[in-house]
Amino acid sequence: MRESKLESIEVGEFFNALGATNHLTVVSGKSGMARKITTSELNRPGMALTGYYDDFAEYRIQVLGLVEVVYLAKQPEEVQRERLTRLLQMHIPCVIVTRGYEPPPILLELSDKYGVPVMVTPDVTMPFMNRVSKWLDEVFSPRAIIHGELVEVFGVGVLIMGKSGVGKSECALSLVSRGHIFVADDIVKLRISAEDGLVGAVNERNGHHMELRGVGIVNVMSLYGIKGVRMEKSIDLVVTLFNWEERDQIDRSGLEVSTTEILGQKLPHMQIPVKPGRDVALLIEAAAQTYKLKALDFDVAKRFNDQLIESMIQAAEKNNRIVK
Repeated sequence: MRESKLESIEVGEFFNALGATNHLTVVSGKSGMARKITTSELNRPGMALTGYYDDFAEYRIQVLGLVEVVYLAKQPEEVQRERLTRLLQMHIPCVIVTRGYEPPPILLELSDKYGVPVMVTPDVTMPFMNRVSKWLDEVFSPRAIIHGELVEVFGVGVLIMGKSGVGKSECALSLVSRGHIFVADDIVKLRISAEDGLVGAVNERNGHHMELRGVGIVNVMSLYGIKGVRMEKSIDLVVTLFNWEERDQIDRSGLEVSTTEILGQKLPHMQIPVKPGRDVALLIEAAAQTYKLKALDFDVAKRFNDQLIESMIQAAEKNNRIVK
């Protein structure tokens, strides 16, 4: 697994990605579009505009909403100039004015002077900040590339792993033929989402193609239609396939709870032995259903074990009564 993390993006990249969907317009400071954004948090510099700069979050995008714009408008010109000069001399990436307010003329003048982009949007402040922060969270989240198959089985995102040649691709294709959904073959792109946890996505270069030994390259969408594929899916369960002969001890009760960690996320982990004649796709369907039951606090293996122990206790008590 190869891990990576993006440390920064340029303001220009940010604008190109979010400008249209968030109705952003650059109104001044265009010479500073190469400034770096290094954090997903945004800041409203209300206290800074009053002259208080202790612990100021100067590396964040600065957002001016109703409070900040009205406050500045009530200040004398010399005060506006002094406060905004100090703000724009900090390491801020850019300034965004929300709700369609006209930026103060002094802000536009100084942004051109110091090369700090100023953008405007008609969007309401807090929803806008939430959207942008969520997008930046995903941009700066840890990422990785892992070898395996990603499928959605009964709504459960299942990452299938194992050594080369163990039958991962054949298993994934069998699952899709049963009506489940294919995401990625061989190369799965991973990232952390604030809402969905670990998310796996298709590798754009491979698309929804799959390599099958003895058959060649097949296109899953061509075979099973658009309903049989999706671009990404949150990962709920990891299944590792291994050859039956490789291990002496294999869990048969399901009482052993195993987890694995990927990008700091702990996930349930099931290990399934493979040998000729075993319907591995059926076993993964059962694994996905078992995961869903456990998520509803219905642990079949534990309940069966508890019932078995209770019946043994009752039998022992009955025997003791008969002896007495």
